[in-house]
Amino acid sequence: MKSINAFVYNCQDIVKSISKKGTESDIALYNRKDDNGVITLIEPIRYPDKISSLTDSIFPADLSVISARKIDREFGEVLIAADSMGKSKAIFITDSNTDVAMLKRLVSQTGIQDASFFNGSPVELADQIWNYYSTPQGDNTEVIVDHSFVVKSVGLVALGFVISGTVKKHQDLHNTGGGPEVQVRSIQMQDVDFDEAETGSRVGLALKNADVDHVSRGSILSSIKIQSAENIASRVNVHPSLKVKPQDGMEIFVSDFMHYQRGSIQGESIVLDRPIPLLRKRFAIASTTTSPRVFGYAGIK
Repeated sequence: MKSINAFVYNCQDIVKSISKKGTESDIALYNRKDDNGVITLIEPIRYPDKISSLTDSIFPADLSVISARKIDREFGEVLIAADSMGKSKAIFITDSNTDVAMLKRLVSQTGIQDASFFNGSPVELADQIWNYYSTPQGDNTEVIVDHSFVVKSVGLVALGFVISGTVKKHQDLHNTGGGPEVQVRSIQMQDVDFDEAETGSRVGLALKNADVDHVSRGSILSSIKIQSAENIASRVNVHPSLKVKPQDGMEIFVSDFMHYQRGSIQGESIVLDRPIPLLRKRFAIASTTTSPRVFGYAGIK
């Protein structure tokens, strides 16, 4: 089953008309099944109060769907956050009041290279989202967990996204959340049982040898053991549109893999309160003292 995942901002009227709400916490997930496959829309419902609601919603997305019907401070922060997290594909929703020329100038200052500007019906938007579908890639199985809970007579169920490879029934997986290896007892997509699910799939996994203390948001279930570290040799790269000047000793937060982790700048390194997985080359940097709060990124060498 083909799947594509989109971060959505400030377009709840459209989202509700083309999809059905699923899991909800500080982020809400909506599902749409059509002839092409399954679209999962991820909305940061606690943003702007909670910045991690925003970054957690962006991370698993293949593209961003951002309303530009109102261009304000929050719109700018969302744009910079998506860019800082390495998201290069976006659909910007416009209306008759949108200054499209100005919008295009703003987007040109980011790394969003594959952008389209949309002013049509909700169903047409769903078709537009499918234009961004690409063939799944990745050899190692990696599943990012966003919610988990215990179901009577089933055990622990983890909801999440396959971000690499293919997850298979009865597969043994390492867990960055700690504890022993877990085993996939069953896989569901859209309440239907499957023997496997490929990259991009939104899945519900019934797990063996797992508990909620070790499998929670940000846990990565992987076919290979993933190293973690709390001392990252990296400088902070400020977004080119901003004038933020990071200082030695400055408290920051890093966001990747649906984690929002406190740390500080120490020379040419970032020292974190707790380790993070070293699986990607880039993660977003935020601060409670800057505007916007997400102001750049750091890279793992």
